[in-house]
Amino acid sequence: KYPNLKYGFSARKDGSMHRHFEKGNRERYFQKIGIDSARVVTSDLVHGAGVVIVSDEEAGTMVADTDGLITNTKNLFLSATGADCFILYFYNPEKNAIGIIHAGWRSLLAGIVKNATNAMVLSFGTVPRELLVGIGPGIRQCHFEISRENKNKYEKYPELVLERDGKCFVDLPGIIKLHFREGGVKDWHIEDSNVCTYCDENEYFSYRRDKPKEVEPMVGHIGLV
Repeated sequence: KYPNLKYGFSARKDGSMHRHFEKGNRERYFQKIGIDSARVVTSDLVHGAGVVIVSDEEAGTMVADTDGLITNTKNLFLSATGADCFILYFYNPEKNAIGIIHAGWRSLLAGIVKNATNAMVLSFGTVPRELLVGIGPGIRQCHFEISRENKNKYEKYPELVLERDGKCFVDLPGIIKLHFREGGVKDWHIEDSNVCTYCDENEYFSYRRDKPKEVEPMVGHIGLV
């Protein structure tokens, strides 16, 4: 429907996409899908709520101290990595603007979804009801277990905390969708992959399942062409 939009998410077969250690894998992946790695901007994830607007000047660089990137620059590809955390995609077809964020539980509770929505509004004149958003693969409630000591962190979302067999599990995509709705995004503009990285071992890395010495993440990307 939107031929000027190019986006995707890597798989386990593409190898680890670690932003610091796997430059070769990243270059091969982007080359395979027809993207010049020199036109890719990467967020240097800090599990915070920061969102930065980028343009041609940031092409081929890593932007420090941020988990979110937005732009309206053509042929510039925004990227973020995750290995259970969620990569969220933003697109406003009316203003031809895009965004991507890394949403782990820390970033989510810190308000990164709301920050990214507000940044699209302030930077590009986006009307929230025009935003199209996507939720990529990530760890779902079936496997996102928390300790009872951390249950209070989710006290605002009692309906999204499940107690099962004496354990607590949290529905992170449920919180993401709630934050989108609170920000003015329409339900029918929220597209969820419904994929759990922990469950699908053949297709995706999972930090909680695999417990590697170094994180082996996938990379999500989005760009205007």
